[in-house]
This record gives sequence, structure tokens and C-alpha cells, in this order.
Amino acid sequence: MSKRKLFIDYDLTIVDSIAAFAKTYNSYYGHHDRFIPADPDKITSYDFKCICPLIENNDMKMAMWESELFFEFVDFIDSDTLPVLEKLNDAYELIICSIGTPKNIALKSFWLERHLPFINNYILINNGNCEMNKSIVNMHGAIQIDDIPSNLEGNSELKILFGKEFPWNRGWYGKRCKNWKEVKMMLL
Repeated sequence: MSKRKLFIDYDLTIVDSIAAFAKTYNSYYGHHDRFIPADPDKITSYDFKCICPLIENNDMKMAMWESELFFEFVDFIDSDTLPVLEKLNDAYELIICSIGTPKNIALKSFWLERHLPFINNYILINNGNCEMNKSIVNMHGAIQIDDIPSNLEGNSELKILFGKEFPWNRGWYGKRCKNWKEVKMMLL
């Protein structure tokens, strides 16, 4: 009997990308005379300008997302992430589904191989013009967990918005899990 598919986002779902981005920024720009350390707890927009004011354009921001240093700083979003994913792997077919630039998604795949070797299936989407939508992926009958409402617009059967509330994910009225303990309670 085949397992039900569970599509899981990477950034801000499995890993704390905001903290990794802030640490990368602090490493790159710490020597600048107008430097103020980026505080991930003060983020109000996903463009990071609110905590990383020295990033002046999209190319500079993309360079951070594509940095090997960023992936050295990336860590699980909470201490329950890995144990819950291991248990979910017994009950579901786990598939990582994430959006990024070609270099970013290549580095994501290396990170996933190292930290989640029991998950073999990835769908890594080149974001081209940075459109945040995963409806290109057929998730019919599956469960989907993501931190961005527009990524949940596809045909998955059960849609779960993950994580704490941010300005970019307000207004979601469907199912929501704030952490991996809540995911475990809902799905296991």
C-alpha cells in the first residue's frame, strides 16, 4: 500500500531562513561604517530591507540567498523539526517542494542530502521572476505544508500554513500549525 504524499516547504518551514539570512548579512556587512546588526526578531517584510538596510537592490539580496555562507548558517526552524520529520517519514511519502534561483536550489539540495538523508524526493522550482506559487506541481490528494499562503493555492487536499504570523502570511483562514509539535498532533 502506498503512503499518502506530504509536500513540505523548505524556507521558514523546515529551516529558519530569516535567522540564517540575518547571520549572513551580519558577516558580510559587519565592517561597514553604517552597519547595524540584523535582528531576525524585528523582520516585517520578506524583502529583508527592514533588518538589512545596506542591501540596496535585488541582486544583492539574491547573492545572500545563493551564498554558501547562508547554508552554513541554516538550521532547523525548531528542535522538534528533525524528530517529527523522521516520524512523518514512517507514515507519509515526504516530498520537499521549494522555490529558488538555480544556485539557491542547488545548495538547498546539498543541505537536504546532508541533514535529511531519509527524504529522497525534492521538487525544486526555479522562481524565474520570483513568483511565489507552487500550483505548477500536481499535489492532488496530498497534504501540503508551507509558510506562504500563495504557495498553498494548488490542488493539494489538505493545506496547512506553517509558522508564526508575519505580515506576508496574515489573512489565512485555513488550517495552521505554528510549530512542528502542532504538525505532529495534526498528522500523526
